[in-house]
Amino acid sequence: MTVKNELRQKLYRKRSRAFQDDQNSEECAALKLVDMAEPLIDRPVSHLDLPDTVIAAYIPIGSEIDPRPLMTAFHKRGAILCVPEVVEVDAPLQFREWSPGDLLISGALGTLQPLSTARILKPDVMFLPLVGVDQNGVRLGQGGGFYDRTIEKFSREELLTIGLAFDAQMIDDLPREIHDQYLDGLISPSCCKIWTEDRKVRYLLQS
Repeated sequence: MTVKNELRQKLYRKRSRAFQDDQNSEECAALKLVDMAEPLIDRPVSHLDLPDTVIAAYIPIGSEIDPRPLMTAFHKRGAILCVPEVVEVDAPLQFREWSPGDLLISGALGTLQPLSTARILKPDVMFLPLVGVDQNGVRLGQGGGFYDRTIEKFSREELLTIGLAFDAQMIDDLPREIHDQYLDGLISPSCCKIWTEDRKVRYLLQS
């Protein structure tokens, strides 16, 4: 087993424990994400310019932290939402328009996606699921490379990428390969962080 796979398994376990603890907590982690993201919603710290910004986010699978309250908060401020669709195993993701309450259908690899009649959109901002993330914005995903291939299509000026995580998923350092794409930001229940291109923290909010 490679170092990344060993870390992935360890962080899967941490995420699962955090998810279970959250189910028994009076304070929902997904709602804390909304609190931490308020500076992005009300006082943009990057190129978010609501309304009409196109925001992509995922429908959670398993123990992934739930982005839907955050999506709803942005939607109420006028953002246009979209959800990823797996087109081919080795291809980038594409994104179809979705609004809270819209029907979702089963997609590839256990995902849920909008109907095929929904508009295909190009996101300005992407909220990403993750298994782990380090202090420099290196993201560890499931290992399929879907998000890395997707981010690679965009320039930094075109797309803002923000990971969503439980606090337990954050570690000091992760190995990075040439195809691994850095995150521009991170939101957890206890922090909101934006990195510059040279990996310095440009904005930090902690609870």
